[in-house]
Amino acid sequence: MTSLPPPPHTMPKPLCPCCLKAYASTILSGEVPPSDFASAQDSASRFLLCGVCAPSDVERALASKGRTDPSVPPVPWLLTPSEIEAEAEAIVAATRSNLDDIGSVPLDGVTFANTVGRLRTPPNYKTNPSVAACKFLRHCHPDPSVREAAAKAGKAFAASRVEGRMRADVYERVRAYAATDACRSLGPYDAHFVRAALSDFERAGLALSEADGARLTSLLEEDAKVCSEYGQNLGSDKTELRFGPDELEGCGEDFVRERLDEGSDGKCVITLKYPDIIPIGTNCSVSETRRRVAEAREGSGAYGNNLDLVARGITIRKEIASLLGYDSWAEYICSQRMAGSYGAVDEFLSSLESKVKEAGRENYDILLKLKEEHCAETETVFDGKLNAWDSGFYNNLLLKTKYGVDHEAIKEYFPLDHVVETTLEIYQELLGLVFTELAAGTFWSWHSEVRCFDVTDSAKGERIGHFYLDLFPREGKYGHAAIFHLVKQNDTHGAVDCMLCNLPPPSKEGRPSLLRHSNVVTFFHEFGHIMHGLCAEGIGNSTRLAKCPRDFVEAPSQMLENWCWQKEVLERLSRHYQTGECLPDDVLQSMLRAKHVNVAINSLRQIYLSRLDLTIHGKDPPKDAQGLQDLVDELRPKITMIDNPEGNNMLRTFGHLMNQYSASYYGYMWAEVLSADMFATRFEKEGIMNPTVGMQYRKMVLAPGGTDDISDHLTKFLGRPPSDDSFLNSRGIVS
Repeated sequence: MTSLPPPPHTMPKPLCPCCLKAYASTILSGEVPPSDFASAQDSASRFLLCGVCAPSDVERALASKGRTDPSVPPVPWLLTPSEIEAEAEAIVAATRSNLDDIGSVPLDGVTFANTVGRLRTPPNYKTNPSVAACKFLRHCHPDPSVREAAAKAGKAFAASRVEGRMRADVYERVRAYAATDACRSLGPYDAHFVRAALSDFERAGLALSEADGARLTSLLEEDAKVCSEYGQNLGSDKTELRFGPDELEGCGEDFVRERLDEGSDGKCVITLKYPDIIPIGTNCSVSETRRRVAEAREGSGAYGNNLDLVARGITIRKEIASLLGYDSWAEYICSQRMAGSYGAVDEFLSSLESKVKEAGRENYDILLKLKEEHCAETETVFDGKLNAWDSGFYNNLLLKTKYGVDHEAIKEYFPLDHVVETTLEIYQELLGLVFTELAAGTFWSWHSEVRCFDVTDSAKGERIGHFYLDLFPREGKYGHAAIFHLVKQNDTHGAVDCMLCNLPPPSKEGRPSLLRHSNVVTFFHEFGHIMHGLCAEGIGNSTRLAKCPRDFVEAPSQMLENWCWQKEVLERLSRHYQTGECLPDDVLQSMLRAKHVNVAINSLRQIYLSRLDLTIHGKDPPKDAQGLQDLVDELRPKITMIDNPEGNNMLRTFGHLMNQYSASYYGYMWAEVLSADMFATRFEKEGIMNPTVGMQYRKMVLAPGGTDDISDHLTKFLGRPPSDDSFLNSRGIVS
């Protein structure tokens, strides 16, 4: 294991890229060690070009380094909008040519190599690093023109995939090969790929009439455009609210000082990004401030026309499902998940809601009583109910007053650099891996804060892949926490993954980034997704073969969250940023006692979000924005016991429903039940840092990817079929 150096947190004043051309020839040759040219590389304007100079030779050399140097990610990064546009056009053209070649194979001459094999390799697949080079930067590049070009490339690839799934000639060749003796003798991975490819063609509607097929293609393309516009609205929102320091009481001096704008009469500038809204929602004792922030985020003033886009998107998906013979988009989606059908999901959610409802009511009453007491102490009006902007604050107040958990004090024990280093150490020990950080200046990145790691198997020494970490918020960057599987494993290279987060940055006064414990859990969780992507074995591409079912994909990461609640792990993860001490035992024990406080009411919120998702994608979805508003107003209090504020609608920011999670959000609860079972049955009993169990988890759960039946993999790992008993028992919902 390596000792990880602290990352650069600030970008030096940029120099003209032309000034660094002398370094270009030395980077790839290794004549100049990284320590000598790293500062020059960081000083280059690697993305905000001066407008006169083209990208420097240094920049170009680093961006293309992955083509020839296996020690860096294999992505040949593109540096200008015109390059992205040209490469995307070339990939789409090459994809069409590849499909033409497959379609021209005589039906009696099909082989794995000339038919199926060509469907899981470049050009237009996740195994093609150039695809990532074209489209990924839409999520994180500081230059809006590059983000726009990358977004257009993503749309072009989505349209190309739709076109590919509609190729009847290719489908006929795959179907012909599937009927051969050669196919019947394939190994399990290749055989699964053939089945998945056939299913993708058939679910794309190749049995439809020519007119219906054309309509389906048009609808799929339109849905992709609608989702893209929705995402761009989320990423580009620049809403700002201004509050006086007295209106942010409880948020802490540092929070106020860092957001103070002397040019606006001493007001603090608050955005709708997580580092601003979460501290306000949990710490600000001024109810009116919490209300304004909550309603700004879900009201009609932000995120453009997103509610109309949701209405349009669900209408499109309903028509798609109807064309394909399903009565709803929810049924179409659930039928290919681990659940197997919408009926199974409906039963799961109904059963879970009935089991947690009583405990949820008890949670609600405790918080409401605390609010009443707090209002009396502060001489403010008690309105007799929990509002949407109350639950986070009073949950946090309960933790402080009854359990002695003060998140603002606790975060001093979680400086980001230490959390990152220790998290990576734990994953290496548990899964038998070695992470080696690449030195600054030896790889290209879109921002100076980005870090990159090489991953190898500790026993064999073989390279598995790479991952990037991009952890702090900035304008134009993806606004949540997510993992992007940039490149999937192929015969010629390993997988490449990237974590984009919006964790609290270092303070202006030089204090390091300090994480709330919830941030630590988020980082641990998201990194679990990186491990899933890197540890999956076999060749993957854009078909569902390479993907775990959406309702299972969260389970491995949710299972690994448990490590953030273990005494021996918390003692490793924590180190006070000034004293170097780990969490005091009394604080640690208070945190552990409080782990499942209000878990029932929080579970009801997750059930509500799942129901909302499935309902808007159901048999009779709302027809317009007003219908969506009526639905939210009805479902939220019915399930969560908390009224929806007038005119507020979280669908404006519920990005999951406008990407691959549509009709799949229930997967978080589904996966949480499975994750609790895995942890309690194996790790809790046999040791959370037991390398034997860790390797079995890697090989039995992570390595298979989406092959075969996930339930079979879990049954093998657990020694029995999965159950919800561990979830209910561990959360104290039943005993």
